[in-house]
Amino acid sequence: METASLERRALDAVRTAFGDAGWQVREVNGPDYAVDVVLSSDHGQTYHAVLKAFSEGRPDRVTASFAQALLESRSYAKRQHVRPAVLIWVGSATPSLIKRLVEFHEEHGEGEPFAVLSTNGVQYVRFPGLHHFARADAPGTSVRGSHSAPPRLGFSDLTQWMLKLLLAVDIKRENMIGAPAVYYSTASDLARAAGCSVMTATRFVNALKEEGFLAAGPVLKLVRRRKLAERWKAAYQKPALALPMKFLLPGAPDQQLRKLLKKEHGILGLFAAADALGVGHVHGVPPTVWVPSLMVAEDWRALRRAKEGERADLILQQPGFPQSLERGSLIHDGTRVTDIIQIWLDVSAHPSRGAEQAAELEHGVLANVTGDSA
Repeated sequence: METASLERRALDAVRTAFGDAGWQVREVNGPDYAVDVVLSSDHGQTYHAVLKAFSEGRPDRVTASFAQALLESRSYAKRQHVRPAVLIWVGSATPSLIKRLVEFHEEHGEGEPFAVLSTNGVQYVRFPGLHHFARADAPGTSVRGSHSAPPRLGFSDLTQWMLKLLLAVDIKRENMIGAPAVYYSTASDLARAAGCSVMTATRFVNALKEEGFLAAGPVLKLVRRRKLAERWKAAYQKPALALPMKFLLPGAPDQQLRKLLKKEHGILGLFAAADALGVGHVHGVPPTVWVPSLMVAEDWRALRRAKEGERADLILQQPGFPQSLERGSLIHDGTRVTDIIQIWLDVSAHPSRGAEQAAELEHGVLANVTGDSA
């Protein structure tokens, strides 16, 4: 199996396992750590995790890479003042492989959390608050709940993208989301559109069925959307990381913003994106620009950080769910903006009349998406 395909499947597995538990999963951008991820829990725990993927679970090879991942994660964590962690994905993880990794970690580890995932789902997890994910037959684990429990609908990055795909057909206006307005008949159809494994899409569809959010019929059609919408918005109660910024040079902020977005490939979001799509209801709020990394964007040459008490020209924000945000975005009048569903989610908990803007969308262009009349 090609390396890119392995890494994609591994990342999907991480997003599903941790995202369904309410953690935020963000892929780290950079040539030296393309498959590293940052994992953040609702309790403020953040880890920089090195991810290693294998098509076969040869114990000697996986153990050697596990040791390397421990060293890499410690080195990065020390430089960036974060906690290290290790993630292993293998096509098939045997109990003997997991036992060997556990024993190696007990002898050589320094308490770093780690997890072993495979095509069959979560095999072993030793993360604070997530030990209940571990399989009952994994060595050295305590298990909360049954391994055969029905799938629970969580709002991971990939889950949100698949929800957008299912809902795009019910948006009242065209050119509001970077997704086709079509119905999907099977989990396989949805997996192809979402760019994920059939297993991941099937798990998602089964979770929707189990919780009563999927209607019986020839296509995958969501029901009880008002309840689903409230649960989805709840995933956005915690504000994303943000920096208030000023332009270095004087001039029209709107023109400078357009140039900045084109040069740095940022994505316009929240109220400014709503204005761009012609559905804005709240004005006077500095525009938000979504960026992959605040550390990188803070050093953009055209900007400086706003001083305390100084009105910002724009707000840089780093998304908690970058894949769903980026995949759903679209080009409008030469500027990339977040899709209408993403706008609704992002403004829902914003202190500057965000609930008002969200309600305007819910009763307007998203009435069939967030209500029960669809």
